[in-house]
Amino acid sequence: MYNFDSLLQRRGSDSTKWDALKRDFGRDDLMPFWVADMDFPVLPEIVEALSKRSTEGQTFGYTFAGQDYFNSVIAWNKTRHGLDLEKDEIIPVPGVVTAIAALLLKVTKEEDKVVINPPVYTPFFQVIKDMNRQLVLSPLIQKDGKYIIDFADLEEKFRHGASLYLMCSPHNPVGRVWTKEELEQVTQLCRKYNVLLVSDEIHGDIVFSGHTHIPILNVCPEAIAISAPSKTFNIAGLKSSTILVKEPNIKKKVQEAIDCLHLYPNLFAYEATKAAYRHGAEWLNELNAYLEESARFTVEYLREYLPQIGAYIPEGTYLMWLDFSAFGLSDQELESRMINVAQVALNPGVEYGQGYGQFMRLNIGVPRFYLEEGLKHIVDAFK
Repeated sequence: MYNFDSLLQRRGSDSTKWDALKRDFGRDDLMPFWVADMDFPVLPEIVEALSKRSTEGQTFGYTFAGQDYFNSVIAWNKTRHGLDLEKDEIIPVPGVVTAIAALLLKVTKEEDKVVINPPVYTPFFQVIKDMNRQLVLSPLIQKDGKYIIDFADLEEKFRHGASLYLMCSPHNPVGRVWTKEELEQVTQLCRKYNVLLVSDEIHGDIVFSGHTHIPILNVCPEAIAISAPSKTFNIAGLKSSTILVKEPNIKKKVQEAIDCLHLYPNLFAYEATKAAYRHGAEWLNELNAYLEESARFTVEYLREYLPQIGAYIPEGTYLMWLDFSAFGLSDQELESRMINVAQVALNPGVEYGQGYGQFMRLNIGVPRFYLEEGLKHIVDAFK
């Protein structure tokens, strides 16, 4: 029903993914497989909603989140994830990292310890440092071919006085969709050591067969979840996210932070969110099937043509974590060959934590013919 095989022409539109290549990689003739932004046409109902608001509104004055907005968020979370929410448990915000910064400001103090699990989403590192909190690392470990939480190490970090644990669920970049058992174990440790659990669930809608995203609030009601339609429907430029919080005392602090900083979405964010959550279920089902097949295609292609690259099918997200350590290159040599020989732009592993320089993050949210062309570039450059 929906077409994910046509490539959008995005150059010249101030697209970060396409037009910031020169700024971030030193040349603008690369195939972009980096920033988490898909190259598919957006859900048609989103375009229709924004067009209607543009032509019929005739003004773009101050606005607020109306009841229809809250109803759409509530219905989506209930239907898609089995999460029951009330209107006053939903706090609209412009973005996930913005939300994290606001939370750190109000629910922690300067020099408090905040724990994360590298390799992990790059802004986690920076926002914690920017807010003058102590960054504490509890790296994921590999076992039986997949990344898992090192619970012994996590408990050790908590024991030394952590205030907040910032999870990525599903995890970017390794693609794990945490199981209920894993989330229960995390919850037990947070309760034992009085650590506030905050879960970034921006990729929660993009999950592949055999796996289920479990909202942290269904396991740990006193936690804070941050979600958004932005990755799901590729509307990150519209700045629409939500903080989901049930515990009254924490909710009060969170709302104070948002109000203090005046962090509110704009009217197009509200319109796009309503359209996405009302009409996007089937589009998302087809997208997930397409992305899962693209992940499978990527693994099979690399195994056939360049098996030295370590690759596996993620459990969720449209991001793949590739291991180039078999080539024996330095971090700088690996990055240079990717840019100057393969002529593709991937996120280098060093962005996700110290010691991951032999990895690259590949964004497969593109038409498959374009993905195949990019993989051929990589194979030709490294074989």
